[in-house]
Parts: sequence; C-alpha cells; structure tokens
Amino acid sequence: MIKFFRKIRQNLLNEGKTSKYFKYAIGEIILVVIGILIALQINNWNENRKDFSKEKAILVNIHKEFKKNKKQLDSVVYRHKLSLDYCNKVIALFPITSKPDPEVLDSLTVLMWDTYAGVTFNPSQSSITALTNTSSFEVITNEKLRDLLISWEDLIEDYQEEEIRSRNHVWEQYDPYISKHFDFNFNFNDPRNDFDALQTLEFEYLVKSRQDLLDQIVNSSGELQQVQKTLNDIIILSNPKIK
Repeated sequence: MIKFFRKIRQNLLNEGKTSKYFKYAIGEIILVVIGILIALQINNWNENRKDFSKEKAILVNIHKEFKKNKKQLDSVVYRHKLSLDYCNKVIALFPITSKPDPEVLDSLTVLMWDTYAGVTFNPSQSSITALTNTSSFEVITNEKLRDLLISWEDLIEDYQEEEIRSRNHVWEQYDPYISKHFDFNFNFNDPRNDFDALQTLEFEYLVKSRQDLLDQIVNSSGELQQVQKTLNDIIILSNPKIK
C-alpha cells in the first residue's frame, strides 16, 4: 500500500503536476490521521471492554460477599436485641428480695443466660482488601458505590467499638460477679447459689450497665443503622444485573 501511494506521488512530480501533488499529499495526510484515530478508538474500545469485564467480576464478588455479611449482621443484631430484651425483663423484677418467690427464680433461670450475648459483627472484607492492595477502586464506575466501599472499613471500626465495649464489660465485670454467686446453668434449685447476691446494688448496677451498653449498640449510637444502610446500598449498587 505504501509503495502504491509513493508511485502516485512520483508520477505527479514527473508530470509536473505540482498543485495536484500537494492536494494529494494533504489528502494522504488526512487519511493517515483518520487511520490513527480509528486505531486509537479501537484500542480505547478494547481497553474499555477489558475494564468492564474486570469491574463486572469485582462486582460479582462484592455482591456475594456483602450478602453474606448482611446475613451475619442480622444474626448478630438478633442476639443483641434478645439480650437487651432479657436485661429489661430482669430489671423489671428489681428489687429482688433475699428469698425470691419461686416464680421470680424460674424467670431468672430463663432470663440470665441470655443477658450475656458477647457476640460481635466480623464481616468478610476480602473484596475490599483486594481493591485496596491493588489500588483498583477506580475500576468501580459508580461513584456512590466507590465511596461506600472506600469508607466501609472505617465505618465498621466505629461500630465495632460499641460491641467491644459491651463484650469487655461481660467478661471483665459481669461474668466475674455472676460466676462467684451462681452456678453455670443458673440452676437456682442448687442451695449453693447465693440468693443474697440478687438483691445487691452491685448486681442491679451490672445488669443496668449491660442494658445500657446493648441499647447503645442497637439504638442510641446510630452506628448500627448506618452500617445497615451502607450494607444494603452496597448490595443494591453492586448487583451486576442492575448495572
């Protein structure tokens, strides 16, 4: 092809058709430029297609991972709410006398075990870790989704602070007191249980502290609601079928 164009130019020069030669040269330049632009466009199309395929694969992983995270969070929140409810029911029995009625003891046998709930939300974050390690967040074209993914780890860290405080209270204060006075299964028919411990201010304080810490997780702090909203938004926005 190059030899063909060169021959045409040579013939025009030999024939003395200078003006036609320049017109032809300009036309040839325009054709070359058009060819280059077409090649660049094809290259851009190929790169965009590769990026689209990469993004789709990433979205599939994110969508699947965060659906599992939502299932775990729902389970954890259920345990928190159950424990909060049981703390409220124990508090409703206050003040407890030194010789509680059998009905009160039966209620406490059921309620005390579930006032513990030292569970925590530990979501899988492998997809976000992979994006961070490879600096690939720019592959996510949806700006809102990209921002949610970037802020996810900080959001979880803030939320987990509430759960860690509650868990530490259980194992550092609540359980040590309970274990000194009651059997493991709260079998209040066992005479070795210290029923006087039920009427102390310390016992009431510990149960109310449990209630307060659980309420902060579930209601007061607002961290849980933000995590739930963000998690749901990520699931929706990462759905490849919607994109």
